[in-house]
Amino acid sequence: MKTRVLSGVVIGLVLAGVLIPGGIILAAVLFAISLISYFELTRATGVHQEDGKFSILEICGYIAIIVHYIQMLLVGTHKYYIFSIMFAFFLIMVCYVVNFPKFKSMQAMAAFFCFVYAPVNMSFVYLLRLRSYGKYLAWIPFIAWVCDTCAYFAGRAFGKHKMAPILSPKKTIEGAIGGILGSVAVGAVFGYLLYRNEVHNVNVIYMLMLITFIGSIIAQLGDLLASGIKRDHNIKDYGNLIPGHGGIMDRFDSVIFVIPCIYFLAVVMISHF
Repeated sequence: MKTRVLSGVVIGLVLAGVLIPGGIILAAVLFAISLISYFELTRATGVHQEDGKFSILEICGYIAIIVHYIQMLLVGTHKYYIFSIMFAFFLIMVCYVVNFPKFKSMQAMAAFFCFVYAPVNMSFVYLLRLRSYGKYLAWIPFIAWVCDTCAYFAGRAFGKHKMAPILSPKKTIEGAIGGILGSVAVGAVFGYLLYRNEVHNVNVIYMLMLITFIGSIIAQLGDLLASGIKRDHNIKDYGNLIPGHGGIMDRFDSVIFVIPCIYFLAVVMISHF
């Protein structure tokens, strides 16, 4: 537990060190995290070769990540993300066809899924930071960690009813409710700071509470998704990069899933303030 807490503190400091300045520093860190998470996912889903060598199918995914982040820096909006997503799709599928029958169709689909799941979703943090009030909003996806923590303690104190007994036996409905309540409380704090320092419209507090309410539910679904992938492939952790936590995907699984949802909620609900 001590190692896990210390690692969490370090992650929090690094997070502050990139979210506060934003810009190219944030983009570079997100790019590095995207590369690592893509590797962890391709290894878990069987795209990465067992002998440790990078396959051409996997390399296509890395090329797509580079293209995606270049586009992100040049355009700075989600409106053209469809380009990099379709580029990745066609590149990976052409690679599959040209090298047939070296790769299975499920490997090609997994390579594309891994690209969208981690690198594309993670890049929305950069877009969120670019928006008005981005220095506040860019923190909101990480309420997933608040949700995890509150759900853990609420589950230990009050948990009786299993939420997904086969997929994640330790998770309870009471814990999930505790995670949601904790997230909404943090959303209220951020909403108050935004109201006090920037917007001066009390409705922004309620908007942030609603966003974090929705986000906390989606974050818990993201956690279950990552658990399902691990169970499907009989692995305990995605990696061992972070002491006490596992790999990047083990620590960022729920965050990655919720980031684009927070971004679009913010676009719809906060843009008019």
